[in-house]
Amino acid sequence: MTYAIAMAPIAAQRTASLGVSPLVLVDMAKRLYELRKVRGTLLGEALFSEPAWDILLDLFISDHERRQLSVSAVCIGARAPSATALRYLTMLQDADLVERTRDERDGRRSHVQLTALGRRRMTSLLGRLIEE
Repeated sequence: MTYAIAMAPIAAQRTASLGVSPLVLVDMAKRLYELRKVRGTLLGEALFSEPAWDILLDLFISDHERRQLSVSAVCIGARAPSATALRYLTMLQDADLVERTRDERDGRRSHVQLTALGRRRMTSLLGRLIEE
C-alpha cells in the first residue's frame, strides 16, 4: 500500500475553508505511531529507534484524548530503555516542547504533557504531512 493510498481517508476529511481539523491531526498521529510499532516489529527496533518522535506522538494523542501520561508511561510509549527515554524526555523539556508537572495526589509521580509550543509545532508538522 502506498503512502498516498494509506492517507487518502485523511485527505478526504480535509476542508479548504477550515484547514485540518484536530480530529484529522490526531488520526494522523495515531497512524504514524502505529506504523512505527509495526515497522519496529517487522524490521527491528534497533534499526529504527526514534524515542523523541514516539514521545511527541504519544503526548499529542493523549492531549487530544485528555489523558495524563506519567513519566513511566511516556518511557514505555517511547519503546526504548528507560534511561534512553528519560534522556530524550529531558532534551524535549530543554527544547520547551514538553513539560513535567507533579501529581497533586502522589508527589512521587510526575505527569508529562506538550507545552503550547510543542502542541503548535506538532500541529504544524502533522498538518503538513496531511497536506502533501
